[in-house]
Amino acid sequence: MRELFKLRNFRIYFIGSTVDTIGDMAFWLAAAIWVRELTGSTTQAGLGILFVNAGTLLSPLTGIVVDRLPRKRTLMVANAATALVVLSLVTVHNASRVWLIYLVMFLYGLSAAITTAAFNGLKEQMMPKELFGDASGLSQAAQQGVRLITPALGLGILAAFGGPALAVLDAATFVVGLICWSLIRIDDPKPQRPEKTESWWQESTAGFRYLFRTPVLRQLSIALAVACFAMGFFETLGIAIATVGLHHSPTWVGVLVTVMGASGMIGGLTAGGMMKRIGPGFLTALGLAICAVASVLAAVPNVTVVLGGCVLFGLSLPYAFVGSVSAVQLFTPNELMGRVSGVDNLIVTGLQVLGIGVGAALISVVFYRDLCYFVAATMGLSALYILTRKDQRKSNLPKPTGAPASDGAASRAQPQPA
Repeated sequence: MRELFKLRNFRIYFIGSTVDTIGDMAFWLAAAIWVRELTGSTTQAGLGILFVNAGTLLSPLTGIVVDRLPRKRTLMVANAATALVVLSLVTVHNASRVWLIYLVMFLYGLSAAITTAAFNGLKEQMMPKELFGDASGLSQAAQQGVRLITPALGLGILAAFGGPALAVLDAATFVVGLICWSLIRIDDPKPQRPEKTESWWQESTAGFRYLFRTPVLRQLSIALAVACFAMGFFETLGIAIATVGLHHSPTWVGVLVTVMGASGMIGGLTAGGMMKRIGPGFLTALGLAICAVASVLAAVPNVTVVLGGCVLFGLSLPYAFVGSVSAVQLFTPNELMGRVSGVDNLIVTGLQVLGIGVGAALISVVFYRDLCYFVAATMGLSALYILTRKDQRKSNLPKPTGAPASDGAASRAQPQPA
């Protein structure tokens, strides 16, 4: 971690990213409650996150855009545009304009897909590749840490000043991100376009073809997507664990999430070091295996055991995601980064969204413990699949593409046709 903070560009990025994450998480939760207050409908309140996910699922299309435009400028434009979009919510004062909240949430997700892909493409200019795992782990630690304060922050502002004030706060965090990116010193050339012999269809599907033809990435994406399908069950399982299993009120889910957030900070801070020892594939497998154990513990009707499972969940989730994300960043040519990361996001997030829906449908007809066991088995099998793939062994991993760049300097690797 010390090496990361020696890099001026990373320090500036981390400040902007952390502020942006605080704004995102405070807004997403409070926006759902805002809709509930305006409409009186719990169902409509839950639609907000659905619209955010719908936006991110367009990531293969936004990836094409990211691979065609200068990435730093794309990030800055996306931050500025999203700030203006969020500010439009100051006009929402009654249920007749709830549709605008949904539209903003959709565009929010779309913006997130663009900025994530663009940052992945710029990462090798900001730090050496051997620090990618540390950077992803630190981002996960920060994300878990802000979870401890953002519910109170967002709901407090909503209660005290109303939804329009919440929108102003969130828009301000995008402005902070915009300022931080303006201070980062990197070259921002327009990516080289493919040769004219390549059709639009070939260019558009290059991300799919590269991911599925690269064993390391294909195996990790499939395993993580299957695991995330099962993980989506916990969106509703958490309430059943608190109420049916532990005989507490539904609000006790907040205690479980807090415990996960605290241990998640430890998981994020240690993920980079673990990846250097065992490689990104086995780090993902380790995270999923621990999640499987945690899912079994979640089925036990005992507070101490369930809290122990939450500790394991928080610790292991950063391992799973840092390993998978780092593999995409390490083994994808920079000129394809937007499209490949977009496809990976579609596969993993798409299956998770499906899992949320299936879990919500099953919770009323299947006992919650049986669903916990199903999640545990699915995650365990996903981990086993990765562990038995020789391509995921650290000694067999391909050499990362591209050369690392020093702080403040552009990568010397020249973009090649997709």
